Amino acid sequence: MGTKHCFEMNTLSGRKRLLMVAGTRKDADQRSEILRRNGYDVDCACRSDIALTLSRTHSYDVVLLALECESPQIAAIADEIQKLNPNALVACIADCGKAIPPLPCDRMLWKGEPLEYFLARVNALAATA
Repeated sequence: MGTKHCFEMNTLSGRKRLLMVAGTRKDADQRSEILRRNGYDVDCACRSDIALTLSRTHSYDVVLLALECESPQIAAIADEIQKLNPNALVACIADCGKAIPPLPCDRMLWKGEPLEYFLARVNALAATA
């Protein structure tokens, strides 16, 4: 009596492979580091052509686009990556001050949000991937 039972919980992010596509390496480093510390295998690409090459050779659970380009370009890149990795969940880190890419709203993360929120959103996306 009075004894608490502890259950071990496996994180949903365990063994999830993620591709971070950012405009520069610096843009991806901080976010990638928090994801790695929380059990994700993260690959980074600084250009869309590198992301497409990685998508041809690796299978990803989640692809995060954090690119500084126009919405139609982001949508085209998302479509190409989705074709190469049909089981991947493609999401976008959007900037509220610019046109929002035409992707489903549940796949949007917001630039400038605290890293804790970013991690929580990625965990939620990974749970459905």
